Amino acid sequence: FLSYSRTMDAPRFFMNTAKRLAATLPSPASEGPQSVHEIARHLRDELSTRQSLVDLLVLTAVFVLVLELVSNIVYYVPRFFSAKTIPVRGKHLDEFSFKDKAFVTFNKCLTGLFVYAYFGYLWSVRKMPGDDEHESGDELLSLQHNHTHVHDHDHTFGNHDHCCGGGKGIWALDELSLANTVFPVPMLFVVYDFFYTLLHWALHVKAVYAFVHKHHHHQKAPSRANIDAVNVHPLEFALGEFNHVLALHLVV
Repeated sequence: FLSYSRTMDAPRFFMNTAKRLAATLPSPASEGPQSVHEIARHLRDELSTRQSLVDLLVLTAVFVLVLELVSNIVYYVPRFFSAKTIPVRGKHLDEFSFKDKAFVTFNKCLTGLFVYAYFGYLWSVRKMPGDDEHESGDELLSLQHNHTHVHDHDHTFGNHDHCCGGGKGIWALDELSLANTVFPVPMLFVVYDFFYTLLHWALHVKAVYAFVHKHHHHQKAPSRANIDAVNVHPLEFALGEFNHVLALHLVV
């Protein structure tokens, strides 16, 4: 990290980190979606390199620190303006157990992986400025180091010419409009909440409730802002977070 920071400014460093991580994402093949096993194997190979692990660690550390800052701002700043706090109703969880602390820590760290998948997906379906075609994989290929890939027409890594059904994840500034910025936002919430409602219903099924969702309900009066929000079972947190990627895929 220090060697990078000496040779380039911070924005460029983090942009290159994001681009390298985006380059590790699997590209859908032209003949159809890849299986979960193929995607898992691809990610295992790509993220097992030292550079990828360092990049993912940097991404995780940055977003955990940013979220900690935002959480503290939301929690403490209103107190300077003598704002009244929301009354705590019900039995408050005064002390966290080891399990609570472990779940909170794990879920915060999982946020880095979620950001990697979320923005990586946006990057993978980006649109060439002024064109209706996807950007080719040449740029992504040039960012990869010490990787070996199949370079035939259908399987060139990073080649999105025939994938994603015309998805447009990132637009040039001169192409921004209400249709591709403001209007998709409520749809993201609607799609996310639809599938999260189904997930929440499933977590309350008696056969699985005690194993996953019950931990969330032992905290009946949350008062610690984001800390209480992420004090859930890691499986529930992962499903809820990556539901955002599903909503993004369906809307984009």
